[in-house]
Amino acid sequence: MNLSQLYYFRKLSELQHYTKAAKELYITQPALSDAIRSLEKELGVPLFQKEGRNVKLTRYGREFSAYVHDALRELDKGIEIMREYTGRLSGNLSVGGLYTITGDYLPALIRAYHDNYGDGVKVEVSQNFSLPLIEGLKDDTYDVVVFAARKENEPRLHFEPVVAHQLVVGVPKGSHLASKPFVSFSDLQGYDIHTYRSGTPIGDEVGRVLAKYGVTAHQDFDDEITMGGMLATAHPHECALLTYTLGLKPFLDRIDIVAIDEREVPRDFHHVYMVYKKEEFQNRALESFIDFALKFPVPEDVVLRCGQSNCDSTP
Repeated sequence: MNLSQLYYFRKLSELQHYTKAAKELYITQPALSDAIRSLEKELGVPLFQKEGRNVKLTRYGREFSAYVHDALRELDKGIEIMREYTGRLSGNLSVGGLYTITGDYLPALIRAYHDNYGDGVKVEVSQNFSLPLIEGLKDDTYDVVVFAARKENEPRLHFEPVVAHQLVVGVPKGSHLASKPFVSFSDLQGYDIHTYRSGTPIGDEVGRVLAKYGVTAHQDFDDEITMGGMLATAHPHECALLTYTLGLKPFLDRIDIVAIDEREVPRDFHHVYMVYKKEEFQNRALESFIDFALKFPVPEDVVLRCGQSNCDSTP
């Protein structure tokens, strides 16, 4: 028995098709068949049985597969760690991110990660909303890490907070609210308030705040960009409760952002989480990325903040 046979066995157990497995292993199908027959002969048990044009693991094969996968995973991780010592950590990461962090926080994180580990790990970033990102992680569209809002009742997923956004009040230019250093929910009486759609993580989060203070709002928007566009042409009696993100940057010449009294809503209101599968194998590229992200100090100029006297300019 040798390592090649074990790697061949692992690939065949994953694909359950000799031709496909041989192609991915860059060997001929007869060579793969010979290696598996030799392995079965040495072990004294059948590992695969034919099922049409495919094969499937026997009960012996299923039991052996668990040991082989564990052993090769640890071996692969050891090899990657040794390569890391020489600056040759490599791999591919598919990262799904919220629109609101792919323009500031996520690029800063990836840049810092490459500065620390080198450019051997290729990071591909895709954008979406929280719920599609979570589903994409579960069905392996994103095979490594997803940054999204927290979603309850997902026992297979692990959520780690990495950055927080501030809840603010957005108003059209000229609004009376813009003259205040900060507002409380009592100041919003008489205003037509818009915010995030209910049924989304951020919408439900804001909804709980609205219920706490007895405030009624139209929960009819999905993101800051569409709310910013609405505010840019809104009437003076309209406003929006939204998080202060780069999605508002194109509209800051036509709208004003006002802080909310921190006694009512903390500055770190809406946490964005790094989400990954709890039990599944993490290669060294993924493992190092997760560890680095959890320790990454968010630069002060990356996340927009609105103070009690004025709102900071965009970075």
